[in-house]
Amino acid sequence: MASKHTKSFKDSMSMASDLIHDFVCSPCHEDKLNTEAKYFCGDCSKYFCDKCLTFHSKLFKQHVVLGRKDVDKWVGQGDALISCDFHPGKVIELLCEDHAEMCCHLCVSLNHRMCRTISLISDLAKGVYKMTDFKQLPSKVAKITTSLNQVREVRKKNQGSLKTSGKSMLTKIKDLRKSLNQLLDELEKRTVKQMDSVLANLDDTLQKDIDSCTLIHDQLNALMDTIQSQGKEDESSSYIGFRKSEEKMAEANSLLQEMSTKPELTATFQPDTRVTQLLSDMHSLGKLQGNQETLTGHQMSDMKSSEQIRPLHDISRVYTVKNKSNFYVKIKQDTDTCNIYGITELPSGEIILVDNRNNRLKILNREYKVIAQYDFPQQPVDICHVTGNQVAVAVDCVNPVRHEVHFLTVKAGTIKMTRKFSVDHVCMSIRHHGNQLYVGSYTALYLYTTDGKLVKKMYEDTSEGWTVAQFAINQDGKRIYICDTTNNKIITIDNNGRILATLQDPDIVRPYGVHVSEGGHVFVSSWFSNTVVQIDQEGRKKLATLVRMREGINHPQAVWYSTHTGRLIVGGEENDILVMELQ
Repeated sequence: MASKHTKSFKDSMSMASDLIHDFVCSPCHEDKLNTEAKYFCGDCSKYFCDKCLTFHSKLFKQHVVLGRKDVDKWVGQGDALISCDFHPGKVIELLCEDHAEMCCHLCVSLNHRMCRTISLISDLAKGVYKMTDFKQLPSKVAKITTSLNQVREVRKKNQGSLKTSGKSMLTKIKDLRKSLNQLLDELEKRTVKQMDSVLANLDDTLQKDIDSCTLIHDQLNALMDTIQSQGKEDESSSYIGFRKSEEKMAEANSLLQEMSTKPELTATFQPDTRVTQLLSDMHSLGKLQGNQETLTGHQMSDMKSSEQIRPLHDISRVYTVKNKSNFYVKIKQDTDTCNIYGITELPSGEIILVDNRNNRLKILNREYKVIAQYDFPQQPVDICHVTGNQVAVAVDCVNPVRHEVHFLTVKAGTIKMTRKFSVDHVCMSIRHHGNQLYVGSYTALYLYTTDGKLVKKMYEDTSEGWTVAQFAINQDGKRIYICDTTNNKIITIDNNGRILATLQDPDIVRPYGVHVSEGGHVFVSSWFSNTVVQIDQEGRKKLATLVRMREGINHPQAVWYSTHTGRLIVGGEENDILVMELQ
């Protein structure tokens, strides 16, 4: 049964014309007539038709009335409180109780035709001044505006403190740069001093030889001058000169023989590349962090691009393994051999492992020791960093069937799930980029919002078997590297799903894990060939094989390059992870 308010509205509508006008004459409307307004009085804030304007003009001769030619000035000059937000010039007169939405007649005709309970506000407003909530409105508004002002002032002060912090950080960065410059200047001075010393020693050696040659040269010339000046009358003197000359020539021949065995003296400089290596592997001059968990994903994306200092990377660098170590990650709660499916890293440097076989996440400190864990009732299969201390985990289970994405926050050595959403396909791999989530199934790659809304299917290959295992996205999001496990391929696509390159190599057999470092270097781990390789950023060729069978870890599945340490971390079907220092 319709309410009396609904009935009043229907009566009102029945008395009106079916025509919908931009502006309705205010006096006619009060008489429940639907007459188009042709004039507007700013002093009265009312609209008038020809007939009603005649009476208005007799009563208010000094009022300024605008005609249709000035209709653009009508909107906004009426009572903004009662004007419809969606249809300027229309007055709010009705309440759709189905949607708890105030509206004008045009709103009703367009959006609320099927609603059951629509009431006249004039009926609902009767006795409003006696309502307790209305009487308390000023105090409630004053209270909340006071709170808003307080928060606003706190935020303004926070802005000021951030600017001060920025100046302080900039000073520290500049000071660090100055100290580095001073150290480099000192190293340069020492190196130049060493060079001068080496050159001086070599020069002394050469000068001694030169002096020896000069001495014998001059002595021989002096002897010859003396002999020739004696003439033929003094045979004894000539003979003595002759014998001394022969002795001196013998000495000269001995010197020449000695000189002939001496190599040419040279000096070279071999740069110590450790400094260049260290600087190129460093992510920044220091650790820059805010309380990121309070920021939105969009803000975090902006912060990453503006606040962090990115190093200059040599994208063409081909790595070799300098040394490698194994670290034990099995804990006493584990009931089976560890099976590391996924790896990610927090901004603070902690490493998080997905141990699929034991259904848990494990947090490692900088020394690769397990410092915390989080247990899943279902199987976690992959992980990615989202923002701040938040990570997303792909969870997939057959019994009961679950295809889910879990969001967890890691803080103070503890892990807490904050929310999750389900997908309607297998959920086997996950990455975050540009405030969006990329989720891989066995044969397809999907794009989601972080709220779980499917945006599109980016790529699919249902030709045979497991064509989409793990995948990785480069820094600008324009290249995605996909492990086609069944066909032993690395497929590179653009962000529209178009295939850019296909790579096959004897060292890539059943590829499973792939990772792109912040420097753009691409690493692939292959389950069957027990290898970890570096490929070029185009995805067209292998650059180096870093780990071969029996050299590293059994069935490597997850690979990660740490920006904090410059080390490559590999996990597989072992109770250890393999950590390699590259050069």
